Parts: sequence; structure tokens; C-alpha cells
Amino acid sequence: MKKNRQKHSQLTFFLLFSLLLPTMLLSHSIIPKPQHFQARQGTFTLTQQTNYTSNTSYANPAISYLKNHLKRNAGYTLTQNKKAEILFVYNPKKVKKSEGYHLNIQKKKILIEARDKAGFFYAVVSLMQMMDAEIWRENNKKSKQKKWHIPACDIQDYPRYQWRGLMLDSSRNFFSVSYVKKFVDRMAQHKLNRFHWHLTDDEGWRIEINHYPLLTKVGASRGPGTKLPFSTYPAMRGPKNKRQSGYYSQKEIREIVTYAKARSIEVLPEIDLPGHAKAAIVSYPKLLQDPNDKSSYRSVQKVHNNTINPAGESTYVFLDTVIKEVSTLFPFGYIHLGGDEVPKGAWQKSPAVTNLMKRKGFKTKKEIEGYFFSRLDRILSKHHKKMIVWQEVAKNRASVRRDTTYMAWKSPKAGYAMAQQRKSTILAPVHYLYFDQQYVRSKKEPGHTWSTPVSTQKTYSFKPKASRYIKGVEACLWSETLLNTHIADYLAWPRTFALSEVAWTEQKQRKWSDFQKRKKVGLKRLKMQGIHYRGR
Repeated sequence: MKKNRQKHSQLTFFLLFSLLLPTMLLSHSIIPKPQHFQARQGTFTLTQQTNYTSNTSYANPAISYLKNHLKRNAGYTLTQNKKAEILFVYNPKKVKKSEGYHLNIQKKKILIEARDKAGFFYAVVSLMQMMDAEIWRENNKKSKQKKWHIPACDIQDYPRYQWRGLMLDSSRNFFSVSYVKKFVDRMAQHKLNRFHWHLTDDEGWRIEINHYPLLTKVGASRGPGTKLPFSTYPAMRGPKNKRQSGYYSQKEIREIVTYAKARSIEVLPEIDLPGHAKAAIVSYPKLLQDPNDKSSYRSVQKVHNNTINPAGESTYVFLDTVIKEVSTLFPFGYIHLGGDEVPKGAWQKSPAVTNLMKRKGFKTKKEIEGYFFSRLDRILSKHHKKMIVWQEVAKNRASVRRDTTYMAWKSPKAGYAMAQQRKSTILAPVHYLYFDQQYVRSKKEPGHTWSTPVSTQKTYSFKPKASRYIKGVEACLWSETLLNTHIADYLAWPRTFALSEVAWTEQKQRKWSDFQKRKKVGLKRLKMQGIHYRGR
């Protein structure tokens, strides 16, 4: 009798475990990991007969996103009906934090509650991550999936950081509009919300400015027959005997900004100044250089004389006009104006700069840089924008508004120091979040070697300190070695999985072994989208 009871107990446990096993496994598929997740028994089955209802327009982008994926990969979409199984409910009393959401999945009903567009969108992303990976398919092969089994659960979720960024450098190597959209969409799938778009540098000016057409006519091409040779260090990879060109029209930029906005992503444009400006200088040398400047210098990347003149009024007229046009293209409240790596020797023999220093009582080059960014901040204020710059500007004693934000790239320590000075700070440390670096040191691996290797585990191990002045984290994908999208995707994934979790999930909820399980499912989703990634 005792043995029978024991067998019955074992059988009951086995059956219960079998019912819960799919849910337990799928609960590990959400990236980034939710703050609070509670598995329930059973599953919700989404079919062609499933309807939805909504009491808010805030949910519209999220609903469209889900419907588009169903249309492509199941051949049907959802219809709106008051007697619906999926409910989108605006509920700021229940969901207290911006971008947060409540997702409750039962056998017969799904309840999605949020207070803003981002919250509804992220709830749908989590919902789709718990569906079969076929929902993410993007190739021409039609999915046979018609029913989608979603494990019952209750999720209360919100982001740790307001700023969850990823930067793509389109200056060193140009990327098509279609690729930029895919890049942005994959960011959204992992709850990243700031697309930092590096649009100008020594190697190319990639943004159309109507008032200064030579910026793209001259400054967007390099190679034979152009004024921009392949002269960067670390060396540009690939053939250097062919002309390379590319820029984004204002129409294309508006298209990408709208596309990102529908996915709760703000686009941060970067116009890199006063160094890293060779493409602008060769386009308009009379406006941006002192004609009597006899300085001769090279940047860290071995680019000759790449820094614009901070002493000429024509420089500020030029930048005022550029910033005005950029401001109309990007509704986000910030513009990134660079400020990094002003070369040693710049302005050393410039009579205009020497006169400026005498008039202002300046003793050092840092004071000149401070003067430059003080004037730029006033221009930004005039166009109702705020300034983001690299960490070097923090040492220039620039007279800028208190809401200026600094990106700390050299080390976490540098970021923490600025936060202690009550400076708004974004952490982008090279040793953890520079995705242009190799995963491991190897001649077979793509990517740079000038810093330390950045493995996925290294990125995941980053533990930012808590501070009200640290606004978030961002990874940078510089493009000197990105000859094609194949390489770009390889260097971005799966490290971006780790980035999203560092940015979103509270530190106490994060565990590498748990992340590895969910990463495997995440890679299946990438495979469905035709994304080349590093599998190890």
C-alpha cells in the first residue's frame, strides 16, 4: 500500500512537472530578463480566431507590430472585437514606471497593461519572445505555423535605465537604409531605446544638408579621384583602389526616424567636432580653416589636419546652419557633437587662434576647446536642443548648460567620476561595450585589436554602479572593419543580448548561467531573421 502511494505521488509529480516544463523553459526565452516573472500552469493558444480590444491609442504601434508579424508568418492577422481574448489597457495606476508594463497570460485571456507607448510595445515584444521562433521569420520561406502556444505567466516589468543605447558608425563604412532599419528593429526587439547614429567623421559626411551641398557631393566619397583617401589607422580593411560613396537624403533620414519612433526608439544624430572633421574640411575649407594656419599634425587615426578652426566666425555660421537643419530632421531633444580626440598640434601655428587666446586670456588648448563647446551649446539652445558629448569635453571648462550629457568611453571609473561631479553621464566603456573589438584575440576573428577583447560574457559582467547621475549605458559599433553587414551583425550579436540585459534588468536579477539558456533561444530568433551571429 505504501509503495502504491509512493508510485502515485511520483506519477503526480511527473505529470505536474511535464505540464510545467515547457513553461519553465520558455520563461527563460525573454531577453532582457523581466524584473518579475511568475510562471502559471497552462498555455494560451493564439489562432486566426483570436481577437483583441484596446482602450488607448498608445497601444497602436505595438498592435501593428504584432499584426504585421502574424500576417507575414501565419497568413492572418488579429481583428478588433469587444469580446476579445487579448486586452490592451491603459492603466497608469497599475504600471507606475515609464516604459514599464504588466503582462498577464492565462489559458483564455491575455491582459497587457501599460502607461505609455513604449510599455505596450515592450509587452508585445516579451509576448512574441515566448512564441515559437517562427514568428520572427523574415525570409521568403513561408512558415507553416498557424497556432502559437504561449505559456501562462504573470510579468511585472520596467527598465533599470532610461538610456539603453547602441551606436552604429555609418561614416567609416556606409550602410544602406534597409540595413539601418533592420539594425533598429533588432534593437527594439531587445528593448533598447536609443539609436546613436554616427553620421560624420574623417572618412565621410553622410547626412544631406541643403544649405551646404558640397558636404555630400565632396565629403561623402573617398578613394581614387576624391579628396578623402583611405588614410585611417587602425587601417581600413578591404580594397582601397575603388571609390566608395554614400549618404542619407533628408527624406531617407525622416523615414528611418519614423520607423524607429514606431518601435519606441529615439534617434541621436552625431556630428563629430572639432576633430574627426576631415570630410567637412575638404568640402568647405574656406569656411572651416584659418587660411594662414601653418600647423601640420595627424590624429590618433593618422588623418592629416582634420580639425576645424574654432576662432573663425564662419565656423559658427556654418555650424549654426547645419545644426538648424539637423534639428528639423531629428525630433529627439539631443544632438551629439563629438568632442573626442582633438589631435596634439592642432591650431599650434594658427594666427587666428593665437589672437583668440590673447583676446580671451586663454593659456591652453583645453580652454580653446571649452570656448568652442560653449558657443556650440548656445547654438543648440537656440534650436531647442541639448548637447551630448564624449567625456573629453568635461575637462575643458566649457560654459554649458547643466543638462549637458557626457559619454564616458575610456573606463567606468571616468564615468563614475563625472557622476560624482553631478554631471549627467552615459557609460560606454571600451573594455565592456566597444563592439568593434574582437570577441577573442585571434587572426581568424573580425574586429579591432587596439583595446582588449570583448566577449559576450565580458559585456554581461559589466555591473554599473547606482547613481542618479548615471542615465544609462550604450555600446558602440565603430565601422572601420565592417566591410559588409555580415561582419557588422557578427560583431553585434550576441553581445547585444548582454547589453540589453545590463541596461534593462536590475543587477540582483542577473545571472550568467541563466542568461546562457535564454541566449540559445535568442539565437534561434536571429536565425529566423537571417542574421549572421557568433555562435560561441
